[in-house]
Amino acid sequence: MTWVTWRQFRTQAIAGALALAVAAAGLLVLGLRIRGDYDGSLAGCAAEGCAPGLVSGFEDRYATVVMLTDLALMTVPGLLGAFWGAPLISGELAAGTHRLAWHQSVTRTRWLAVKLLVVGLAAVALTGLLDLLTAWSAHPYDTVRADRFSSLVFGARGVVPLSYAAFAFTLGAATGLLLRRPVAAMGLTLAVFAAVQFAVPTALRSDYLPPRTADVRLDATTLGHADGIVLDGSSLAIGGISLPDAWVVSAGHAVDPAGRPPDGEKLDACLAPGRFDRTVRCLAQLDLHVAATYQPNTRYWPFQLIESALYAAMAAALSGLCFVWIRRRTT
Repeated sequence: MTWVTWRQFRTQAIAGALALAVAAAGLLVLGLRIRGDYDGSLAGCAAEGCAPGLVSGFEDRYATVVMLTDLALMTVPGLLGAFWGAPLISGELAAGTHRLAWHQSVTRTRWLAVKLLVVGLAAVALTGLLDLLTAWSAHPYDTVRADRFSSLVFGARGVVPLSYAAFAFTLGAATGLLLRRPVAAMGLTLAVFAAVQFAVPTALRSDYLPPRTADVRLDATTLGHADGIVLDGSSLAIGGISLPDAWVVSAGHAVDPAGRPPDGEKLDACLAPGRFDRTVRCLAQLDLHVAATYQPNTRYWPFQLIESALYAAMAAALSGLCFVWIRRRTT
């Protein structure tokens, strides 16, 4: 049964191996470029602290290519689920070739188990190799950027890509089994996988462990690194509040040391259109604070394991559905 499964899967396996070789060559070139640039510009000053211009210049040179690389890796599990998982069972059911195996000595359970294990492990292994290559390639950039909890970086590093691949593959297999139409199953697999990949980071990830809270003073440094300043009467919101070695989940509106909203007239007086530096200096003198909820970076690996367990549980549930359905509902 294993040999038959391999014979049926070898075309996809060869295509996957070729794609992996092309991706590996590209990631090798990218990794050498990033390392050469890092060694030539930032390695010597990393211990004492590099000039802001050097750091921002290094980040700007590779921000787009690293982002696109991470995005590509995030799509790989979905593509494997659609092109490897969805046709795995539905293709045989549509063609009727499953009857040949079922009328021999091979049971339905063994037939399905071998297919899921052989092709599923191949999908996980391919994703894992791409994950390792991407992490090696972008390591100096990730070190400088220090933003491991961002949605793209978190989903393209560590162990979670392997669990994404397992979930996407079993999702495709289950969808194909239920629909029995390979093309429809492929489209539905991609849609459901994309929806889950959007929902988990936005609705669940920040609450895997109870967040901590901190009072952040809006000094010149904090305001200077903010993404934006929004003023509505006496309500002042600061976008992009950051804390050292932490992922800031949310930040409230600014208040004075007594916990009251700041004086609207003073805020209006600080606004200087076209002169952000003057606005920052003025607001810093008002001694304002915001309450921020955050997750410390020490929770990065616990979050990786929690999310991996979540996707692994969904993959196990989908596999169980396949076994139940093929024994009771498939003729």
